[in-house]
Amino acid sequence: MTEDFIYSLADAEKLINRFNTCTLPKEEWTHEAHLIAGLWMLSQYGDGAMDEMRTRIRRFNESVGGVNDDQNGYHETITVFWLWALKEMFANEDGKLHWNQDALDDLLFDESLADRNLWSEFYSKGRMMSVEARREFVVPDLRAME
Repeated sequence: MTEDFIYSLADAEKLINRFNTCTLPKEEWTHEAHLIAGLWMLSQYGDGAMDEMRTRIRRFNESVGGVNDDQNGYHETITVFWLWALKEMFANEDGKLHWNQDALDDLLFDESLADRNLWSEFYSKGRMMSVEARREFVVPDLRAME
């Protein structure tokens, strides 16, 4: 997510395919990869994107030897937060997101989305890192997600 970062739509689709088929190396499941997957899920599944992300992240984590428990792996509130942030930034007037090179470029060059701790504007660390927040969505305690 820097100015010299160029990522083609074809490369993004390969990443999504490898994520979906659990063939993506664990070290390539970066913050940027999460956001690319989120944008793709939102553009493909709309309101069903959260269910798809939840299922696919859990499956991917297990495929690379990870676990999804109270301390590691899938985190519900972080996932809800990032899908919300993507929708806030990229949804058009009818609430739809598009999957195209312009949307991908906008995503990868957006400095606020590059900040993996953007959630800390909305959540205290204690609340976000709680077992409850990992298991299920909890509302922010610092600023509402409007």
